[in-house]
Parts: sequence; C-alpha cells; structure tokens
Amino acid sequence: MNENNLEYLQNNLKYLGFGESLNQKLKEAIEKPLLEFKLQLEVSMAAPNAKDKPELADSMRYELDFSKSKDTEMYFFNKYNASLQKAGQPDAVDQTFYINKGKGVTVKESYNLLSGRAVNKDVVLKSGEKANMWLKLDLSERDPEKGFAVKNYGENYGYNLASTVDRFVLPDINKQGFKDQLMKSLERGNLHEMTFSKDGKEMKGFIAANPQFKTLDFYDLNLASVYSKAVDLKEAPVKTLAPVENKEAVVEETSVEAKNGRGR
Repeated sequence: MNENNLEYLQNNLKYLGFGESLNQKLKEAIEKPLLEFKLQLEVSMAAPNAKDKPELADSMRYELDFSKSKDTEMYFFNKYNASLQKAGQPDAVDQTFYINKGKGVTVKESYNLLSGRAVNKDVVLKSGEKANMWLKLDLSERDPEKGFAVKNYGENYGYNLASTVDRFVLPDINKQGFKDQLMKSLERGNLHEMTFSKDGKEMKGFIAANPQFKTLDFYDLNLASVYSKAVDLKEAPVKTLAPVENKEAVVEETSVEAKNGRGR
C-alpha cells in the first residue's frame, strides 16, 4: 500500500467536508487491494431554524467512487453521488459531483446546490483558463444520465455579491467581522441567519445569494419566502439591462455534469 497516496486521499476527504470517519474503511479497501470500490456516508443537515429538532433535519447520503490506476499502485477519488432527502418530502433528489485533483464541490455545497441555492466556486474552464463562477442546479428537469443541468454565472454576468449586500438595510452588517463571515457563508450557498428591514421594521430571518436575478433571497424564521423588493433598500436601485445568462462557459474543475470520471 502506498502510504503517501492514502494520506493524500484522506486529506482530500477532509478538505471536501467528509471528515475523518471514512479513513479506516478507505485504508482497508486499498490494502485488499481492490481495483475499484465505493464508500458510503450519511449526514444529517439540521434545519437552520430548528437546530434542536433532529426530526426536522434533512438527510444527505453520499456514495464515493474510487479506482486504482492501471499502471501504478495509486488510487484516485473520481466522483461522488449526493442524494438529498428533504424532511417531510416523499422523494429524494441526487446529483453526481466530479473531483479533479482533490478539488470540487464540498459536502455542504452539494447540500446547498441540491436545495436549490447557488454556490460560488473557482473553476478551470475547458480552455484551461481559471475563472470564478456562481453555479446552480436547474432542478426543474433531470436528464437520466447527466442529472440536473448546471447553470453558471461568471464575472461578465455582472453579479457582485458585496455590492448587492450593500444595497439592503441590514442592521448587523457593520458589526466587526460580520460582513466577511456573511460573504463567505453566502458564497458557500448557505442560508444565513440575518436581521433585515421591511417596511421600516426590523425582521429576523435568513438570506441567501441569488446570482441569477442579481439580488438576495429573503426568508422569515419559518423559512417562508419574503419578497426581496419588499425589503428596505439604502437607496433607490439603479436601472440595469435585463440579465443574460452565460451559457458558453464549461466548468471543468468542479463539474457536476455526468462524464467519464475514471481515475487519471
């Protein structure tokens, strides 16, 4: 067994949010040795408004695919399938996420994408260029082989999260370190607990990034949607041209579309 390869794969799992619970099973599979194998993991995702009520938590099931190189003793973590079972809903939704050199969509990001929210990622395009993009799954239609289509919104699309956040009246935004924490959370696709102003009154709830419509999504404490145009602005919005979706960029490094993901 290649100890360096094992340590590298274990670090990949940790970086991607799988933690260390699969380390022993990973080691045992490599020691056998198997040409290819799968590891399973189930994670409970607490509801942001009911963290003390496990019965309301969503369930994520992960199946990780590994394969051995044809030429060496090296193993590769190629992809994983993530399946989300929302609390109280009959059907699960799933998507395959591909890993490139240990990088890709993380555990929490996969949950947020399958929940219908957008995630900000540094990616490598088909051309080899690096780019920063917002990714979002189109959950309205699923291809049996490729899964859900991936919408992407690059820098040319014109969505700036920082300036978007600054448009709205958010009472907590000036607290030390709060905005940096908020930005990182929204970029990961999280629902972030927040106080915002509606009709001149403070309201507690949650917000999420919405790059497609160049705004934020707002929710009350029951996670019911709050119309974003009803949330108070610091100043009148500037009129902009209708958004045009960037359809030409092809995400490679963090691709969530189906493709041949055998070990490299």
